[in-house]
Amino acid sequence: MTLQKETPILTAQIRALYRELDKKFHLRGANIPITFGFETDSLGAYNQNGHGQREHFHFSLLFIGYAVKNPLSKEDRLDLYKHEYAHYMQYNMTIPKLCQWQPGIHGSAWKYCCSLVGAAPTPYYKAGEALMNHNYDKVLKNPIHDKTVTIRDQHRREQEYKRTQNVIVKYETGENVDHPKFGEGTIVKIEQQPGSVTLHIRFGEEVKVIDQKWLIQTKYKKGKIQRD
Repeated sequence: MTLQKETPILTAQIRALYRELDKKFHLRGANIPITFGFETDSLGAYNQNGHGQREHFHFSLLFIGYAVKNPLSKEDRLDLYKHEYAHYMQYNMTIPKLCQWQPGIHGSAWKYCCSLVGAAPTPYYKAGEALMNHNYDKVLKNPIHDKTVTIRDQHRREQEYKRTQNVIVKYETGENVDHPKFGEGTIVKIEQQPGSVTLHIRFGEEVKVIDQKWLIQTKYKKGKIQRD
């Protein structure tokens, strides 16, 4: 796929920016793994260690890829990278007590980090916002008036938790599953990928590749593990 061929270039661009920020703030964000996906409702994310996953940055190629129909502008793409770096900063550097009064993923600590890197201090993407002059002093002192932000933050945490669950391998090679169409099958191979786990299941002479998440959601019966 054309978009996937762009990942080395995008990775180099992001790491170059993060190296500059690392040098300025004495951090190591440029050393953190960067992954890419094809999400339609999320531009990017910074994920901490935990819930079965390792720390990493993640970006959707459907927004930052050059081959898509309407990619982000250069300025908005840069702002996105800074937005996620600010999330990394809020968990990896000392935040002044005056900037710890508002909780949440996009609370005062994160907005303080945005002020340091020059990112738009707003939770959701708006085209052209990267070119605006933001009054960080006002943003840091005033609470968010949108009462749904806390709910959105909770929703985002729940969604991120669900995504992390998708990368935890919950089956074993040799384990049997009972498929409603193909009958009983045996897992012969497991592939763990960024954001998902795929199972290669042999049904008779044929091997089917099925997403583990789908298998769990449909509550396929699990059999005993075969032993040679």
